[in-house]
Amino acid sequence: MAKVRVVPMGRKQKFGTVVAGVLTVGLLGVTVFLAGSAVGHLALMGRPLALRATHCWTTGPSTTSRGGHTGGGWDCAGLAATGGGTRRITATGFTSYPVLMPVKVAQEPWGTWVPVDRGGWNKAGRALSPLIPLALAIPLARGTLAGYRGWRNSRRLPTGSCE
Repeated sequence: MAKVRVVPMGRKQKFGTVVAGVLTVGLLGVTVFLAGSAVGHLALMGRPLALRATHCWTTGPSTTSRGGHTGGGWDCAGLAATGGGTRRITATGFTSYPVLMPVKVAQEPWGTWVPVDRGGWNKAGRALSPLIPLALAIPLARGTLAGYRGWRNSRRLPTGSCE
């Protein structure tokens, strides 16, 4: 009986397959985060509350070293009217200081209170944002699976054969 030699997959191909797999998992994680953030900012989960801010603080430097404005975000604490009374909450991620008016806030799946998006373009962008990393993850996942199949099958194929 003739001895069959197996053609091994190269180290660079294996490394590329592993890197593509790690990038795929990372992009899928970003997709899940953006989808969860969209659920909160679009008030798709639970019932949004009206927050009357009692005090707010900035979350970053308001000026750069050259004196320019960075537009740092605002976090605000205050009372929110619920069905059975009021509740003290802290909401994060305001782009401007909420002046005098109650602001609609909703809860993200991981518990953070965020302001509800109001503009049509903001809502569209927030709803479509998870699709970008997902669109990048799909070809990477296909490449990872094809590379893994080649990696797995490279030990079984005799020299000179093709799939």
